[in-house]
Amino acid sequence: MKLTALAAALSIAVPAAALAGPASNVVKFFYVPEVRFEGDEQYRDRFTEPVTKLFALNDQAAKNNPDEVACLDFDPGLDAQDFD
Repeated sequence: MKLTALAAALSIAVPAAALAGPASNVVKFFYVPEVRFEGDEQYRDRFTEPVTKLFALNDQAAKNNPDEVACLDFDPGLDAQDFD
């Protein structure tokens, strides 16, 4: 009986301990309206190597073929099928 009571108490306490706090400035960056395109050069210091490499490839593709759309779309942070 004690084991059942302990399991019940833990099942109630564990989800309560997993509540998230407010978003940090790192996360808020992607949701503020002032940021139009995450790939702009002024924001690139917020990203790590795999993404900065992708931004460099995008810049190179846009420079080599100015009449074509480069590998990044208008908003890489937006993951919505409605805009496809």
